[in-house]
Formats: sequence, C-alpha cells, structure tokens
Amino acid sequence: MNNKVARVLFVIGVLTIIFGGAVGVFLMLSDFTGLLFFISAVVSGVFVIGFSEIIKLLDEINKKIKS
Repeated sequence: MNNKVARVLFVIGVLTIIFGGAVGVFLMLSDFTGLLFFISAVVSGVFVIGFSEIIKLLDEINKKIKS
C-alpha cells in the first residue's frame, strides 16, 4: 500500500476494532450495553477499513490513467 492516507485509515480501522472490541467485552461483563458497544466498534472499524480500500483502489486507478 503506497498511499499514506489509505494506510493510516486502515490502521485506525484495525485499532477501532481491537480497542473498541476489548472495551465492549469488558462492558459485557457488567451490562447489556457492552454488546451494543462491541457491535458498533466492529462495524465502525470495518467501514473505516472499507473506506481505506476505496482510497487505495482509486489511487491505483489514478496511477494507471496517468501512465
């Protein structure tokens, strides 16, 4: 991945899934809202990772058009 923006967004997405999932699991021990937090963290992280993939693909298309 040569695009820095795509790389940063990918890392942010992975960290969102890891830390949000961990906090969600911790909160699940005490209340039902932990499950909702866990699900929302995973979905948010997947969306950010997907957005980074879109940026990566658009960058590759742009490089092919220029050459």
